[in-house]
Amino acid sequence: MSLTGANIANFSDEEARYFLARMRWGDDGTQVCPKCGVVDRHHDIKSRCQWSCKHCGRRFSVTTETPFADFKIGYSRLLLAIFAFVVNQKGIAALALRRLIGGQYRTSYTLLQKIREAVMLTMPREPLSGVVEVDGGHFAGKRRKGRKLKEEKGPAELPKKYRKPQQRDKISASEFPHHPNRRIVLVMREMFKNGEGKGAARTRVAVIRSENTADIEALVQQHVARLSTIRSDELTAYGNLKLLGYAHETVNHSVEFSTDDGVNQDQAESFFSRMRRAFIGVYHKITPRYMLDYACEMAWREDARRKSTLEQMQMIFKRVCSSGISTDWLNYGRNGHKRPVELLFDARVGASP
Repeated sequence: MSLTGANIANFSDEEARYFLARMRWGDDGTQVCPKCGVVDRHHDIKSRCQWSCKHCGRRFSVTTETPFADFKIGYSRLLLAIFAFVVNQKGIAALALRRLIGGQYRTSYTLLQKIREAVMLTMPREPLSGVVEVDGGHFAGKRRKGRKLKEEKGPAELPKKYRKPQQRDKISASEFPHHPNRRIVLVMREMFKNGEGKGAARTRVAVIRSENTADIEALVQQHVARLSTIRSDELTAYGNLKLLGYAHETVNHSVEFSTDDGVNQDQAESFFSRMRRAFIGVYHKITPRYMLDYACEMAWREDARRKSTLEQMQMIFKRVCSSGISTDWLNYGRNGHKRPVELLFDARVGASP
């Protein structure tokens, strides 16, 4: 049976439970007790959709000790939500997910945020190596034009942008470089080596306030192995990378997109293309508090783009299960937002998918 939305939607809760169990623990029919850690064919309590450990007696389900623990939507709707998250390449809005699985908007929103948080928290620790493209992109904080022309000024004194009929065009980012919501998403992408494939193999992302020398050097040293080749644009903040033990190649974007020797940032731009399409066409707005979560989601999508739908679902569910109970989204509706925005520039700077 092919894995399609129609098939997933027809799963019963019992079928979805075993499907999720196979994705979490494998196809051999064994389960891992979250209390004692014993791997065995534990007693299946079908009436409660749980297992009972043969060794310590602990009762557990397929979502115990995960961000989905105590979620009340049922296994079939949970499986459909994971499928919808995977097959929408630019992300899925909570309102769109609500149309698929039903229930309240808050349920779909919390579920998606828990998946993004798990992707962010279960980042690989291995540094990038080989040829690594590094670039920064501006996100959020664009101001719109005013509602109407300023009447106190005459036509000759008006700025050129106001001398035509008023439109809802966005004002360029350069006019408000210090907007409180504007951030830089720094992406680092490792290229495939030795004919393993085309394009980028692994991606790391971080959120910083500006492309400054201190932040860039710290993040490159954290995520990229020494003796690697860094490809960047002509920004002076990258100028000291050679002194830190990296080969450094640049492309001057004011002159060309790629040098005659083939130095470019096409894969970094590919990441930003997907991310901007997600923000413009799906999410519409992003604030610094959860910007890194969305950036990590897009980085995961870029790295997993060649996997099948089933493989992507397995990857996502395993990362959710290994992330532990969510700290930011537990009882979200009762306690509201827990994550202070200041954390973005302390423990969470430099996180990666």
